[in-house]
Amino acid sequence: MLTLIRGRTFRTIDAAVLFLLAAFAAAGVAHAFAAPAAGDLGYDIYDIVVNQGVKGPLGFVGGVAAFLFGVSRLFSNIMIGIPTIVAAVCLIKADSILQTFGMVI
Repeated sequence: MLTLIRGRTFRTIDAAVLFLLAAFAAAGVAHAFAAPAAGDLGYDIYDIVVNQGVKGPLGFVGGVAAFLFGVSRLFSNIMIGIPTIVAAVCLIKADSILQTFGMVI
């Protein structure tokens, strides 16, 4: 797609290069997520929600139940089945995903 800007043709590739330059210029320092230590503000909430909930038996049972629900919906409605299975796997592997997002690149 070509459009005329002040006598010069502006192509899609020019827009992509401009976007990449802006992205590199705006890139900052990556900050990794660190779990709060015992005694810190919010540690009790983090412990109940993350350690005992998501990483614990509640998260595992919820992930397996969502996985089975997704498999049962896979044959009748694939548009509900596949996202449910992906969400269930994300719930089961939430601690690994959190560590990956916290990795400094």
